[in-house]
Amino acid sequence: MKKIFISFACLAVSGLAFSQTPTQKIVLGSNQKVIVETTTDVQATLVAGMELTGNTATVNELAIKNAAATNYTISNTMTKVKMDMNMMGQPTSYDSENKSANSEDMAKAFDDVLNKPVDVVVDNATGRIIPGKKKEKAADADADANPMAGMMQMFTNNSEDAIVADAFEIIPAGKKTGESWSDTVVTKETKTIRKYTLNSITGSEATIQLDITSNAANKFDFQGMELEIKTDTKTKGEIIADITTGIVKKRSGTSDITGSLPMMGQDMPISAKVTTSSIYK
Repeated sequence: MKKIFISFACLAVSGLAFSQTPTQKIVLGSNQKVIVETTTDVQATLVAGMELTGNTATVNELAIKNAAATNYTISNTMTKVKMDMNMMGQPTSYDSENKSANSEDMAKAFDDVLNKPVDVVVDNATGRIIPGKKKEKAADADADANPMAGMMQMFTNNSEDAIVADAFEIIPAGKKTGESWSDTVVTKETKTIRKYTLNSITGSEATIQLDITSNAANKFDFQGMELEIKTDTKTKGEIIADITTGIVKKRSGTSDITGSLPMMGQDMPISAKVTTSSIYK
């Protein structure tokens, strides 16, 4: 009988160790930093069969500046970036660690934002961004200088807000393995629906399947012309997060994009496949 009791006690302790309850708010230390290493690969077919390929590797430092009762102010600084693109056989590149070889257009796009912190406020109960006024970036004035960089931004969201928001994930209270939840975000340019499915929890680590559908209409200037790209995006991804802090450990996904670009009075079809992976340390 004593052995049976001890066995049940061990099973109970083991069960506690492998089924922790997810936190309902982000938990960060006052001086904590999170390093985000992200790689992105874009393979796009534009109008008239034009090909755009690009790969980017960035490092961002997220530093806690202020912890309030309901939110955190996080300073987001891009510390490294390496980008290589090719459009219609025209290559262009940028490497923050080897600036002597950078193209002039890419230098205009990145030099003024590299190592320049931007503060973002995050709701600690949801991990979502609280809108506010952020500092103006000098590089915005040169957005027209590199149309290829502008095209890349149509296929990837690497804004300060997105980088910070993606670093956190809160599982709603009471969700069990196999259950799902969703949210919808609507802005002037986009409508995005995210469906989350809790695949597993092992110890303090949760694995979440993420399915996203998004419709967007983004405008950018190309050689003095304002063009609007309309896109429909379907993304399948995976999130691995620490349920005791709400901090993501890894986020990855593959997006299939279809859309249209106005050209010579017609809406020309475009398509792209985008693969992203982010590691949080």
